[in-house]
Amino acid sequence: MKILIYSFNDKIGDGLQKITFIQELKKKYPDSSITYSTTRTSTLKNILNPLIKGMIDEFIEFNEIESSFINLFREKHKFHKKKYDLIIDLQKVVLRTLNLKKISHIKFFSTSANFLFSDFKNYKNFEFKNIYIERFYFNILSLITNEVYEEIPNIHIKNDPLIDTIIKTNINQNIAIAPGAGDILRQWNFNKYLEVAKKLRSEGFNVYFFLGPDERKYLDTCLKNNFPCPEWKDNEMITDDINFTFNLAKKMKCLLCNDGGTAWMFEFAGIKTLKIFGITDEKKFARPGFSKTIKIQDYGFTEIKNFPLENYTKILKDFLKDI
Repeated sequence: MKILIYSFNDKIGDGLQKITFIQELKKKYPDSSITYSTTRTSTLKNILNPLIKGMIDEFIEFNEIESSFINLFREKHKFHKKKYDLIIDLQKVVLRTLNLKKISHIKFFSTSANFLFSDFKNYKNFEFKNIYIERFYFNILSLITNEVYEEIPNIHIKNDPLIDTIIKTNINQNIAIAPGAGDILRQWNFNKYLEVAKKLRSEGFNVYFFLGPDERKYLDTCLKNNFPCPEWKDNEMITDDINFTFNLAKKMKCLLCNDGGTAWMFEFAGIKTLKIFGITDEKKFARPGFSKTIKIQDYGFTEIKNFPLENYTKILKDFLKDI
């Protein structure tokens, strides 16, 4: 059985939300050949690949599937002479769906335009709007396999013994802060996070900053203020293995963060987060049971950078009482 999965673009958070879906799809169809394709790029091909090793047989990025009417009449060269038993459309933009459907196939799944173009219909009346995105994927899987998935399984994480040599402090006193996100419009001010870190340290907590490559500019400031950055050593990231960050996360009590990739790693590692949202939807991008959210609009703000430190610390105090 040849399966094509299509997604528009996958940053780390987007990719992590698809891991359990792909793992379960491969479990359901163990002899299938799965192609994963995106209009842009996918972290499933590189950063997140250790979590789905051996499950995806082919990655096709920059696949020429666009939200363009003109694109409907252009040949998709990367799919020339390819045919699939099943195509699964993970997005909802109609023009992309129509472009995708032109690829040779037997069965086609899409929720776009309320299943108008799909060979599978929502006969069980599952929700597909305004829901947590991982649940969205498992509702897709339920319709395709005719097997209802009430519970979403957890990602299996391989243990890394190196972590015990890096984090030696008491887990219950360890708080992580991840000041980054894929878009500056999703980032609370770093200096405010730094002030939060200082306050937490004065209260007896051990504070660790989790910095990705894009946050390297904060590394010196964190170290000068005696806040460890456990993913870094000698001004270089120790490794790009996703399992390393997952295992570091398991050494933390909680994470304070924006809506970014590191937040998802912690949530999928079973660690609770306090996540501040500016422009993205907290219903879709906060893992149920693992994330307390701050929606700045609820406090009268439109830009995340303007959210006051005073408001944040009050919310943080209640968050720490509850975990």
